[in-house]
Parts: sequence; C-alpha cells; structure tokens
Amino acid sequence: MPRKQQPGGTSRLPQALSNPRAAIDQAVAASPLAPARAFWVALRELEVWWPLLIPVLLWMFWRTYKSERAALRVLRDQS
Repeated sequence: MPRKQQPGGTSRLPQALSNPRAAIDQAVAASPLAPARAFWVALRELEVWWPLLIPVLLWMFWRTYKSERAALRVLRDQS
C-alpha cells in the first residue's frame, strides 16, 4: 500500500531539481571550503597573467626575505 504524502513535505525537492545549478552553488557556498574554492576560481581567472605575476611575486618574496634576515642579523649582533 503506498504511503500518503504529507502536504509541504516534499515541496523543496522539485524546486531543487528544477534548478540543479542553483542547488550546487548553494551547497558549495555552505561548504567550509568555500573560501578556498573562491580563491582557486580567482586564481584560475588570472591564469593569463601567471607568466608576469609569478616572477614578480617571487622577486617580492626574495627581497622581503633578505631584508627580514638582515634586520634579524642586526638584532642578533647587538645582543
């Protein structure tokens, strides 16, 4: 014998199936990894700029590293 459906009990199901993209977007947005996914999407959008961006970031890293090491060396020599 089939069960009777309660009114409003399955009203959300057809809504989610009518727009699966929205359901997926909502599930991803609720994910704890949503910020990481947003970062990855933004990074992929900048893929054209990688040949310029990566060397600049490496140069900035190296310059900052050297200046921090020099500052620590001065502090170490003073004590």
